Amino acid sequence: MSQESIVTPDILLEFLEAAFHQILYYRKIYPDSIYSRRKLYGICIYVSEHPDLNEYLKNVLNALRELLKDDISSVKSVQIIFFNNKQIPVEKFVFDILDLKASDKEADPYFLKTEEALRTICLKISTMESYLKPLPENSTFRINFVTFESSHIGLSENANFADFPWIVDDVTKDLKNQQLLPLKTIKTECLNLQMYTIEDKLSKINENNEATTSKF
Repeated sequence: MSQESIVTPDILLEFLEAAFHQILYYRKIYPDSIYSRRKLYGICIYVSEHPDLNEYLKNVLNALRELLKDDISSVKSVQIIFFNNKQIPVEKFVFDILDLKASDKEADPYFLKTEEALRTICLKISTMESYLKPLPENSTFRINFVTFESSHIGLSENANFADFPWIVDDVTKDLKNQQLLPLKTIKTECLNLQMYTIEDKLSKINENNEATTSKF
């Protein structure tokens, strides 16, 4: 793989890392105190300083880097799935990777168009609380990849992930009362990405009502 073609996965990974932190901050499943503010794409973003959470995210991104290193088109989608305390999925953030290719430096030599597009997504994430119902108390999350069977086999046999194994997710159920919220689609010379959210508003409402009632 040429040095030029390595650039695009690096751009994607940098963005996903920022998006993961932003989503976790704005969905409020951890205290605000574990986050600090940093600057990326010319805007301020929130970044976790919790070592366990950061270690998990690092392992996820390293696995994604390994997949893209072997085949730049091996990952179809990256998903953050939120679960209630009964491990039922209630919300999902989806990054559909429609196209990922070596950058056209003549068209966008400094990746300014790509940076502007990714900045727009980060700003969109910061407003999503006005569109989504709050998550239930004690919610958890997991990050999934949608990939090819051969890619999963290669990752599961990779010695670098012996302590952080990846398995086929045949347990997670689809959200029951699905409502889709498109967030942003970007298309640049090196990256075509669609981001949207799916939530089960009814389960969230029922769960939050039960939590509130149990206090009395």
